Amino acid sequence: MIRRISVVILGFLAVTCLIGTITQAKDIRFPEVAGWKLSEDVQTFVPKTLYEYINGAADLYLSYDFEELKVGEYSNDRKGSVTVEIYRQKSPTLAFGVYSQERPSNPSLVSMGAQGYIGENLLNFLSGSYYVKINSYNTGAEDREILQSFARRVLENLDEKGTLPPILASFPAEGKNRNSEKFVAKNFLGYSFLHTAFTADYDLSGKKFKLFLIETVDKNECKNMIQKYLQQIKNPEKEVNEGRYTISDPHHGVVDLYWKGEYVWGLLDLGEPDSRSKYLKLFEEGLKKK
Repeated sequence: MIRRISVVILGFLAVTCLIGTITQAKDIRFPEVAGWKLSEDVQTFVPKTLYEYINGAADLYLSYDFEELKVGEYSNDRKGSVTVEIYRQKSPTLAFGVYSQERPSNPSLVSMGAQGYIGENLLNFLSGSYYVKINSYNTGAEDREILQSFARRVLENLDEKGTLPPILASFPAEGKNRNSEKFVAKNFLGYSFLHTAFTADYDLSGKKFKLFLIETVDKNECKNMIQKYLQQIKNPEKEVNEGRYTISDPHHGVVDLYWKGEYVWGLLDLGEPDSRSKYLKLFEEGLKKK
């Protein structure tokens, strides 16, 4: 019995390492904002009821281990209104994953939390395991100022600024599209055996391609992952060892990947062999600095 319990605990810790530190839930308090009144009807949604609030987008949040949503409505005496949505995911990495999926390709960034961006009548930001979305209505010329004022007050209450996932620094800088980094929580490339993956988009002299990084528990998981990939494309190898693999994927074309230690990294949509070798090497150098 003791041995079985130990295995369960070790498994839980391994998953925690992959998706980032799991934070302890705490009561979310909506701040007081001068000139604005918070409705007494603060709404709370959990995984079973999230569809009631964001029916079309609920699946995305749930796939990133959504835990709770609090919604507060504010109004002022000029018929303006502000809605504050505070989503709590299971870990900072998973919160970044949702945020990265919804972040526009060319965001107007603001210094808020780990990262935030502002647009017309909206300001979204990431703070630890929280993803905060603030929307305004009928706020006129003061819209940006009002949105940022609310964001600062909410951030003070969360007290969990956090950072973007440190592993993103491993991605080569050359040719990388700014703020294109994403985190995929499940089924990378549509394969269940390729679980969580970080990705970034690149453009090299007009040639667009994507780099990815998969972080695992240990070497054995990497080995099993590559074995399953080779079986998937009906090209199994008797012996799978650390090193480079060039895979002809019927759905994604040529996929170049490299396995070393607990990491598998690679690239998609880059046709030149020399460039593929260059970026695989640059990625390895980035991981050494991690």
